[in-house]
Amino acid sequence: MNINEFIEKYNIAIVAEADIENKRFEIIKRDKELESYDLFEQLILFGNVKSLVENVEGQILPRIWTQGKSKCILCQKAEGQVVALFYDCEMDAKEHYLYAKELDAIIKDIQC
Repeated sequence: MNINEFIEKYNIAIVAEADIENKRFEIIKRDKELESYDLFEQLILFGNVKSLVENVEGQILPRIWTQGKSKCILCQKAEGQVVALFYDCEMDAKEHYLYAKELDAIIKDIQC
């Protein structure tokens, strides 16, 4: 599965890959609106790679943030690669946690 198939299959609106070495984000935005862009703005648009990585350093990933129906999960794709996935969903906390774990496992095998 490639990144485009992944975002289509799992209804991902935005993928932001943080390249730790080069200190920049690579962003793929699908033609899909989010209920709220607050998480994307705070974590990616108005943030930077260093602060995002430091925010989750030493924590077990995936890390999950929510803003209404809009969600962000942060996954460690590989050493030096962190990926943020933004999407809307209405799952309860347990279902969403399991879904985030599934996405985290899948994204590790996808070339962004």
